[in-house]
Amino acid sequence: MPDTPALAPTDPLHRLARLLNDAAHNPALHQRLLADPRAALTAAGIAVDDDVRVTAEITPPAQAAAVVARTTPTWLILPVPPLAGDTALNDSDLDRVAGGGWFNDLISAIGSVAGSAVGKLMNGR
Repeated sequence: MPDTPALAPTDPLHRLARLLNDAAHNPALHQRLLADPRAALTAAGIAVDDDVRVTAEITPPAQAAAVVARTTPTWLILPVPPLAGDTALNDSDLDRVAGGGWFNDLISAIGSVAGSAVGKLMNGR
């Protein structure tokens, strides 16, 4: 696993990873991210340029990096984890979501596509 980038809690990438991690434990947030990901990001104080398409898909933690890698400068794909109580997760994935490994892996995956749509988050704010 690559080293986790050193990000401040106010860094947009850190805030995005925290939001996605929180969605694994909050059914209402989970649903908002899936139904209207742009609005959920905006409500969390994470702005995305208007020219970037934002979509979300339920993604097991082990596949988050592959989903994030499909992000382009004009399309941000959010890997929303399954709810922690969802029996579709295997034991390893449940441990990662519950234990925080998911969060560190997600920051690493998001950081690896900086310069794409994720790099447009907050537009330098």
